[in-house]
Amino acid sequence: MTSVSGCQGGGWTMAMKINGRSSTFKYSSSYWTNKNTHNDDAYGRNGGLDNREYKESSYWRTSFKEICVGMKYGGRLRAFSFSYKASSLYNLIADGNHRHIHVGRAQWKSLISGSSLQRNCNREGFNLRGDSTLSKFKVTVKVRLGIIANQQNDCSTPDSYVGLGAEGGWNYPVDSNWCQPPDKSLNSAGNLAQCSPDNGNKNTKAMAYILVR
Repeated sequence: MTSVSGCQGGGWTMAMKINGRSSTFKYSSSYWTNKNTHNDDAYGRNGGLDNREYKESSYWRTSFKEICVGMKYGGRLRAFSFSYKASSLYNLIADGNHRHIHVGRAQWKSLISGSSLQRNCNREGFNLRGDSTLSKFKVTVKVRLGIIANQQNDCSTPDSYVGLGAEGGWNYPVDSNWCQPPDKSLNSAGNLAQCSPDNGNKNTKAMAYILVR
């Protein structure tokens, strides 16, 4: 496709489309670490910014200098682009290593109107997760691309995010030591916020898009 509102210029190549209500592209999905396509047919390739999940071979075959991230919620698409040079998205994501970017908390929040995040941590980039190695905290949030946040002044146990390829945060133990999400349902793309976020608890599931150029 040529252009996306919010991402300057044309010449963008669609790599993935992710439905936040589906588990297809959650953080632990093998689609992030393999070279398999998903719905890569004529309809998928020509569907534009539709609501059908999709992964194209451009995920591992296309080098780029810029990335466009978009989210559609409530019928409205919001997107932004940033500079990042890589040989492919696969080479950025598949090894699981965190790679930092800085576009800013406000930019990530702008993808969904009324979004909410905790006030601290604010870790951005690829392959985001908390610092704690304790097994009981494996249920905290993880995101393949986006921003994660925490109520404590560290990144040990983040509970909120705006991003895609997400998992965790919604399946906490029912225990007074754990805050509880607004609803206990998976969200693989969108906004999850709990534990004293800045704009109330959220579990907003969006249709998300990754394009490269």
